[in-house]
Amino acid sequence: MVRIGIIGGGRIAQTRHLPEYSQNENVTIEGIYDLNFDRAKELAEHYRCKAYESYEELLADPSIDAVSVCTANQFHAEISVKALKAGKHVLCEKPMARDVKLADQMIEVSEKTKKFLMIAQCLRFEKT
Repeated sequence: MVRIGIIGGGRIAQTRHLPEYSQNENVTIEGIYDLNFDRAKELAEHYRCKAYESYEELLADPSIDAVSVCTANQFHAEISVKALKAGKHVLCEKPMARDVKLADQMIEVSEKTKKFLMIAQCLRFEKT
């Protein structure tokens, strides 16, 4: 069983990550953080998990094995690196980072921590 935390409660989390994790028998959603704490609480109530007041609090929770980073694009690299350093596996929404240097840093930290870093390309085979 993989215990997941969601960082960012916007559209992609609401339409893809949360519903799809909730349907996976090998996953439990442990918690969610969003800048809008009211939204985090509402989503947490719906998915029967904990609402966190900061993503750092979520990352510090030892009950969480992995996170989905569903924030605004400019925060993907920073939060992913912090999550990896906190011992969490990471599924990061696209784009991976703002530039190659940040992307390389994410990969380097993943390799050093021996934690998975995956970039969500969930629509790459969809018809447009």
